[in-house]
Amino acid sequence: MIKTFFRLVLFSLLFILFQTDSLAKPRTEYGEPLGVYKGEKGVTIVSYSKNWVSKERLKEVYDELINNFHGEEIKYLSYIYIYPDSPEGIMGAYYEDYDINSEGKYVYKDDRYIEIFNGDQYTDVSQFARVLAHEYGHHFTLYYLLTKENRHFNQWKDTRYAKIRGLEKYKEVEYFSVNDKKYTYKWDIAEIAANDYVQLFGSPKAKKSMDYKDVQERVEKNIKESFYSTESFNLLPQENLSIPLAADVPGLYLYWLELAGYTSLEPSLPYKPQLSIKKNKEIMPGYLQYEITWNPILDKNNYEYTLITYPSDNIMFPRPVKTVVTGETMKAYLGSAIHYNNNGTANIILDDQYEGEYYFRLFIKDKRGFIFSTEPVKYNFDKDKTKSIYKMTDVAPNHWAINYIEIIVDKKIAEGYEDGTFRPEKEITKAEFMVMLIRAINYKVSPKDDASSWFEKGGYFEAAKKLNLINVSDYGANYNKLNINDPITREEMAFMTGKILKYLGYSHSNDYQISFTDIDNIKYKDELELVAYYYIINGYPDGNFKPSKNVTRAEASKVIYKILDFVD
Repeated sequence: MIKTFFRLVLFSLLFILFQTDSLAKPRTEYGEPLGVYKGEKGVTIVSYSKNWVSKERLKEVYDELINNFHGEEIKYLSYIYIYPDSPEGIMGAYYEDYDINSEGKYVYKDDRYIEIFNGDQYTDVSQFARVLAHEYGHHFTLYYLLTKENRHFNQWKDTRYAKIRGLEKYKEVEYFSVNDKKYTYKWDIAEIAANDYVQLFGSPKAKKSMDYKDVQERVEKNIKESFYSTESFNLLPQENLSIPLAADVPGLYLYWLELAGYTSLEPSLPYKPQLSIKKNKEIMPGYLQYEITWNPILDKNNYEYTLITYPSDNIMFPRPVKTVVTGETMKAYLGSAIHYNNNGTANIILDDQYEGEYYFRLFIKDKRGFIFSTEPVKYNFDKDKTKSIYKMTDVAPNHWAINYIEIIVDKKIAEGYEDGTFRPEKEITKAEFMVMLIRAINYKVSPKDDASSWFEKGGYFEAAKKLNLINVSDYGANYNKLNINDPITREEMAFMTGKILKYLGYSHSNDYQISFTDIDNIKYKDELELVAYYYIINGYPDGNFKPSKNVTRAEASKVIYKILDFVD
């Protein structure tokens, strides 16, 4: 006689096993039960938990049990005990028992029972529905292996189940009683079968999904903290992600149905989406955002897609990226994100935890509750974290603008000098800043070979006019007042940057106004309000903007870097 304990603990996934004779009897250390309810099929719910006392509450537990698919095997289950805590640190346990008759056939014994622990932590049956389904899965799968195949799990290699599941090709698969010294929970044949039961036959509550939001949606809704649990069905349908999900195994669903005396349609998808991953943009120096897209299944059915990821060297603990459903855009963002609010504030999430190789896969849930997986797609995040191609001998590693400078130089927006310097504290000219703005938005210029100045010869003068960076009202009918080699002031920089934002289609709310103490000295208030609204250019701690102050190359680099976030 054997009783089997299993542990499914959040983020630990440990397993404890014991062997002993078992009878359907409660643990004596809890005294008298606080509530008892017997259902129509003969299963009695016995509670020692203060949260599960009334008959109505215990009937919820019974109804949840019955909502899992069951056949004749349910007649052999007599009790479900709910305890307030967990002395062994486990979440649930199932107690099996059987004999072998004179013909060498297994005979399943009745009076089997399930234990549910930590009842005082649960207020709703959905919180332990998956544990209950998993424990019943032990009852279901062992009963039919013993009574229909006349095989126990310690004979798993001789079962049709193992052949259909394709477990023979995994050398790690074992049964705990054969190798209990080096036990690995996720490779235990009995646990694999119980996980299969939940996926194929579990109740809707046992297979309840969580709606995961990606980093872009979180930043737009100002969701600062993100929590997830590996008990979530659409994040971790089974503990062992090294083997296919149950619904992805042809014939597995029908195999168990046949043993139970039923038949149905095989779960399947018409085809599986293909994932595409790319670097989207850099939110701040060193903080990247990635875009993952996939094609939807188009067969008039509704599907739920959950994108998950995990390090290539740690498949045990996947992270959710996003959940979407049919009709929504099949796209998710990963890493860092920023969102500008209408009141002039910004929400930002900076996440640089992704290093090295990661796998991405979709878990796809259909209307019947079956869940499928796409093939894992590998992405190496390290390839996106390259060092600057330009080495600036005069920009120290701890310089406040080094990240901004490196990025715009690498993107060929700005250039250094022939002697290997960048001269970050040197004042930048009007021409130099306009060229950086034009390059930053990938504006196509038309060079003029017959022009006299490098600025006009490169096509930047005509581009500046078309983009309204310069106008005749400021610089004269023929722009004869424009000295492109003069240092650019902060107000001129704000004006030109504002014009670029307008060109890109950005505006600010009507009720937004700047409040610098030297506002009366500022001519281009509209453009300044726009760049201040999007946090591209700010004032000084003393409340002044200092419009006539000249701009350094380092300061201009930071502004250009920020503009990149607004360019598709």
